[in-house]
Amino acid sequence: MEAIFGGITAIFSDPMCLALLVFGVFLGIVFGCIPGLTATLGVTLMIPFTYGLTAVQGLTLLIAIYVGGISGGLITATLINIPGTPSSIFTCYDGYPMAKSGKPGQALSIGVFASLIGGTVSALALFFIAPPLSKVSLIFGNWEYFAVALLGLAVVITMASDDLLKGIIGALVGIVCGSIGLDAVSGAQRLTFGSWQLMSGLQSTALMMGLFAVCEILIQCRDLGKEKKDTKLGKMSFLPPIKEMKDCALPIGLGCLYGTCIGILPGIGQNAATLITYNQAKKMSKHPERFGHGAAEGICASETSNNAVNGGALIPLITLGIPGDLTTAALIGGLMIHGLQPGPLLFTTNLDVVGAIMVSYFLANIVMYVMELGLMRIFVKAVNIKFSYLFPAILMFCLLGTFALNNRSFDLWVLIISGIGAYILTQFKVDMAPVILGYILGPLVEKYLRMALTAENGNFGAIFQRPIAAGCLLVAVIFLLMPVFSAGFRKNKNKLNELTVNED
Repeated sequence: MEAIFGGITAIFSDPMCLALLVFGVFLGIVFGCIPGLTATLGVTLMIPFTYGLTAVQGLTLLIAIYVGGISGGLITATLINIPGTPSSIFTCYDGYPMAKSGKPGQALSIGVFASLIGGTVSALALFFIAPPLSKVSLIFGNWEYFAVALLGLAVVITMASDDLLKGIIGALVGIVCGSIGLDAVSGAQRLTFGSWQLMSGLQSTALMMGLFAVCEILIQCRDLGKEKKDTKLGKMSFLPPIKEMKDCALPIGLGCLYGTCIGILPGIGQNAATLITYNQAKKMSKHPERFGHGAAEGICASETSNNAVNGGALIPLITLGIPGDLTTAALIGGLMIHGLQPGPLLFTTNLDVVGAIMVSYFLANIVMYVMELGLMRIFVKAVNIKFSYLFPAILMFCLLGTFALNNRSFDLWVLIISGIGAYILTQFKVDMAPVILGYILGPLVEKYLRMALTAENGNFGAIFQRPIAAGCLLVAVIFLLMPVFSAGFRKNKNKLNELTVNED
């Protein structure tokens, strides 16, 4: 309660915070509703511009963009069957058929309402779970942090890519990028190749802008020549129709539960949450045949879960210093740019900042609901902006923001080269999620493992004397082996089917 009251005081005593909250939600929805732009990209782009703000102001802006960006993806998913963000892909299944049947306003109002419920419930989870978890995390030692970071890395390798090998390749690329510079334990130079510019490592904001912004621009530029149809909006309903919502309590409840819990697990993110929730809601529905044909239940399952992930993903970020999804991975840069180290000590050294994160996230969901429905026609116009105008502006912001942080032209080379490298990796179907999480979690895994082994005189077996660490390590191994056993099971099943057919 002290953190919450401190956050309320910090935000409401500063009119600038409230203005940034509104502006951030607006900007986030714009980024979310334009296909190709994402909440992660929006947060990453704005991190350099928070340097001149206070920590509370900067984080309020970034969290507002996060909330608006995740919800904004439902607009194009509903109106033109193209998800504005990857997390809205399941909204296409029912949102677009409902809009096509003459009810675009109802489909949008249902989606935004579900977003509000998912975000608000996960905000309450953030209020009540994060403080006690931060106390528990204070007893964590090197073995526990090593095992949790390894678990996050294993989960994202397994779930972010259809091919385990490509997931491992992506993670290794990220780990190598995170290893450049001075060794955190010994202070030795690594992978600097004699360049003093690399001694401090790759600048995280420049790297992330390259992996997200420059890479996405290069991918989308292939379609610049294609004709872009204007999106139109019919009648708009501010409140979701009660008639359509009568069977939506179950999918909303599932979305809140699965979304928040999956968000707490490091590195999984919205895509897995929407997939699990949508499939489970369909199985438990009284009318599963309606799914995929404009069912309000399908819209609610997708939008509730992907917005519930947000609050869940903030919990491991502020309590353990480990991101719950890609956007919270970018938010680490927003904390560190103000000299704040995410983790349990944040609750003791910067309780007002923790409270501001909680309160701003809760308020951002309310502002998102009012703004997204009230200004829907403006956001639809933003969808119609030509990429030939949009991408040069984004590239300019990337270059300005990267250079403004350290006034180093070397960071611009990091931005450009990482963007080209990310584009090449995507052509080989390597997902960027393992790269980013490898960059963030890889150094943590190495650091805490080496510190733990040093304290135990090289005895790795000591980890099995720590129940939490041993449990996380076991789960990490299961996640890594799961695709191998699944592939073997499918192969044996196919052989069995072939033998059965031949015998018949």
